[in-house]
Amino acid sequence: MKANENTVQTDYGADDPIWVDEAWLDTVVVVGLTCFILCLMNLATVQTAKMGMLYGISGMLLLIIGYWVDETYTFGDGRWLIATSMAPGIVIGLWSAMSVEITGLPELVGAYNGFGGLAAALEGIGLYLDPNAKNFVRGGTIITEQTGPMLWVQAIALVLSIIIGMMTFTG
Repeated sequence: MKANENTVQTDYGADDPIWVDEAWLDTVVVVGLTCFILCLMNLATVQTAKMGMLYGISGMLLLIIGYWVDETYTFGDGRWLIATSMAPGIVIGLWSAMSVEITGLPELVGAYNGFGGLAAALEGIGLYLDPNAKNFVRGGTIITEQTGPMLWVQAIALVLSIIIGMMTFTG
């Protein structure tokens, strides 16, 4: 039912823009990234560090849940592959964070940064090996191929990701 001078739209659904363009995920991403910014701002002082950690945890949970629910980014067995690959990291991360003494925190943070670099390098290598990397793929469907300039930007980002990631990992 379309709205005009004499009627008021009362049925919401297919014509409602929030469901048509998936604006809810954009909102979740903005809120999640805002939480990360607040996290970094609050980690600057000892008095606000605990609140900064809560902002960081909230932002990460929002983004994980948002992308988990949206079938544009996770399709088929993707959700269970993500959960299966996250589980060991969560267990090892919690165990190492709980077992380290306060004097060992700088080494722990360095190790976490190193493994973050390794993850970035492995992601770059995976993208290099992916035969569909030259395509825009959403929901398991190839939408279109990237243009030449887009592929150059992707190639530069790929090389930098591998180099910087491995340098971070190896120290």
